Amino acid sequence: MNITFLIGNGFDRNLGLNTAYSDFVSYYKGLDTTDETLKKFHEHIKENEELWSSAEVEIGEYTEEFEEGEGAAFCKCHKDFCENLAKYLEDESQKVDYQYISQDIGKAFSLMNSIGHPFPTEERETINAVISNCRSEATYFNFMVFNYTDTLDQCVSVIQGNKDVLGTHKYSTTIFNHAIGNIIHVHGTVDAQMVFGVNDESQISKPEIFSCENGDLYEQSLIKQQTNQGYLERTDAKSAKILDESKIIYIYGMSIGATDALWWERICQWLNGNSSRHLIVYRHSMPAMGLLAVDYKVEERKAKREITGFAKLRDEQKLDIEERIHITGENMFAALKDAAKKSKFAWKSTDSSTSEAHGDDAARAAALV
Repeated sequence: MNITFLIGNGFDRNLGLNTAYSDFVSYYKGLDTTDETLKKFHEHIKENEELWSSAEVEIGEYTEEFEEGEGAAFCKCHKDFCENLAKYLEDESQKVDYQYISQDIGKAFSLMNSIGHPFPTEERETINAVISNCRSEATYFNFMVFNYTDTLDQCVSVIQGNKDVLGTHKYSTTIFNHAIGNIIHVHGTVDAQMVFGVNDESQISKPEIFSCENGDLYEQSLIKQQTNQGYLERTDAKSAKILDESKIIYIYGMSIGATDALWWERICQWLNGNSSRHLIVYRHSMPAMGLLAVDYKVEERKAKREITGFAKLRDEQKLDIEERIHITGENMFAALKDAAKKSKFAWKSTDSSTSEAHGDDAARAAALV
């Protein structure tokens, strides 16, 4: 059985890293440059900083600032943004000490074996039944990472092969040890094959800027699926295969936005293709259930329809797959909350109040020595 997690920037932000586009833009707009094209680009960002919190949308809009045939000049801006973004994210990701938080990592990832737990009885039993029906198979946890950082990879390396974390199950006389399956960086990493841009040409304000020598390559570097295809690593095909072979997909830390429309459409088609498939979505902004739960139900419906809104399906098909989309506001990786801000040296403070506050950290540090 394959359970696949789609991991977005919410994972890094949960760790306490400043990896939102708005964080990077605040840094990027202050960089010095002598290049006139880049100066103009920086000024545009300064004047429209709030909009650039949705940087992939805005990079498509920024083509409007160029004349027909000026694809090379646009590509210079696109490339400079990506190169500096990679450097910034690499620096941010260095703030986490994975060995120091190894116990927290184990606690968080062990919850992969109880993903039905946060839901009401009926939903929980439905999700658990899908898992129970596959007990004659080995269980693999796959990860499709939409981040450029290696934070997820580092966490997985800590718990790789640890059956106390990954879990086991017995079927007849056979004991299956659960295992990590595939980890794919769908949009590349800070080191290679970065994919940063739009979903398709409709999100490019002025595509005619690419009417120039090598314009097809400049445009290819802006459209995500084409960028992946251009790297010749079959990342897109490998990812699609993982989705197709999954029984449950869990989305964590991703906004359901138009620049990744390809993936939401694929997931809807995946749900529509087999009635035993289920999708779980973590939505951090879910309200409390409350006395009558009406606010929760409204947000739940809204979250489901954000996804099915990308489906090329009939209305009755959308309603059918919405029955197999489960929304939770419970953070599966809560044990890793603000991990980057936990200092292994904090317990050495001479201030008594600080020492007391970090008592658990002191014990944990001693245990790791």
